Amino acid sequence: MNRATASDCAEVASLLQKISNTKDKRSALEWVNMDELDTVTTELFVERHLISSNLSNATHPRAIAVGPELSRSVMVNEEDHIRIQSIRPGLQLHEVHADVHQLDMEVEEIISYAFDSQLGFLTACPTNVGTGARFSAMLHLPGLRIIKDLQRIHNACNDMSLAIRGFRGEGSGTIADLFQVSNQVTLGSTEEELCNLLANDFLPPVLEWERKARRVIAEKQRSKLEDQTFRSLGLLQNARLLTSEEAMKCLGNIRLGVCLNVIDNITLPQINQLMIELHPAHLRYTFGKDLPDDEVNRCRATLIRNIVDS
Repeated sequence: MNRATASDCAEVASLLQKISNTKDKRSALEWVNMDELDTVTTELFVERHLISSNLSNATHPRAIAVGPELSRSVMVNEEDHIRIQSIRPGLQLHEVHADVHQLDMEVEEIISYAFDSQLGFLTACPTNVGTGARFSAMLHLPGLRIIKDLQRIHNACNDMSLAIRGFRGEGSGTIADLFQVSNQVTLGSTEEELCNLLANDFLPPVLEWERKARRVIAEKQRSKLEDQTFRSLGLLQNARLLTSEEAMKCLGNIRLGVCLNVIDNITLPQINQLMIELHPAHLRYTFGKDLPDDEVNRCRATLIRNIVDS
C-alpha cells in the first residue's frame, strides 16, 4: 500500500463497501471503517486474526468486512487492496477454500483484479504473486516436542516448501506447543493444488506422528504426563494473577491431558475458547474497556478459574 495515496485508498474502500450489500442475510458481511473502531475492539480483531497488526496501525483509509460468527473477513487496504480470509476449527481446509472462493466471486462482481496472463494475480509481496492463496493450519504438537522429534516436522515443511511459525504467525515464538503451517509461495500451482498439499499431503502423516508420540507418552511416561497435567490444572484453579504466556502454557498441558484421558472435567472446546479469550483485548471486552494494565493479569486468572472450577 506504499504507493497508494489516501485518496486512492478511500476510492477502493468506497467501491468494496458494496460487498456488504449481499441479498443473503445469513452470510452478509458487516462493513466497518477502521477509523470508527475504538482501540480495544481493534486489538480484539487482531487477537482473533481477523485483521493484521499492519492494518490496525496504519493511518490511511482502510476497512474490514466481517461475516457472521467472525469466521470470514475481508481486509481492505492492508498490504494489498483486498485480503479475503476464512477461519474454521478442525482443519477444515477445503471448507475455508470454498468460503473464500464464494467471497472472491462476490468481489469480482464489483471490481477487476490486477492480473497477468503469465504470472497470475499481481500482489504487493512477490511471494504472493500467482494464485495469491495462502492456506494455513494451526497444530498442537506437544507429543512430538516431548519425545524430541519436532525436527521431523521442520524437515517435512522444508521438503514441501511450507513455512512453520509460532502461534502468532511470522516472527513469533512457540507458545503452548502451537505451530502454524502454511504454503510459502503461490506461483506455479492452482488453489486446489495448494489446498491439497497441506490438507492431503502434509497433515495426515504429521497428525499420525503426533498420535504415535502421544501413545508413547501415555504408555511410557504416564506419571510425568499426569503430574504435568495436574500441576497446570492446580495453578489455573488457584492463581490470582496470570500472564498470557503462563496461562497458555498451562492450557496447552491440560489440553494434552484431556486428549489422553488424564482428566475429563474440562473439554477441548472450552480450552480452545480460553486460549482466545485470555488475551488483553478480549479481557477488556469482558471486564470493561477501561481495564488498567495492572488488572489484566488478575482478570485473566479469574476468567480461567471460573471455567476450570465449574
